[in-house]
Amino acid sequence: MTFRSEDIARIETVLDYHVGKDRREKPKSEVLRILMLRRRRFFFITATNILALIFFGYWFFSGITELPSWIFWVLAVVFVLNLVSVAWQKKQVDDAIAYVESGQAPSPNASI
Repeated sequence: MTFRSEDIARIETVLDYHVGKDRREKPKSEVLRILMLRRRRFFFITATNILALIFFGYWFFSGITELPSWIFWVLAVVFVLNLVSVAWQKKQVDDAIAYVESGQAPSPNASI
């Protein structure tokens, strides 16, 4: 997979954020390990958001709660927006993993 210069600039920012600015001194395996942990974390965040949405939805539609319906819909929108944000961040981490695995990332001994 080849990456455009715009993609590389975005991926470098993602790597700086998730791995750290000192990532060029770390071996490739360590960078990949950190990125894989981040990707796994996004799975748990997604699962938590879906469970919360189901929980609040069940309460609302079964009549357990006496909250006004607008509160439920606000909560639903917030959780859905959070899911979209998490999916976008996971895609960025997946792109960073593909970039590091492709060998186009600077080597640990490259000058900054």
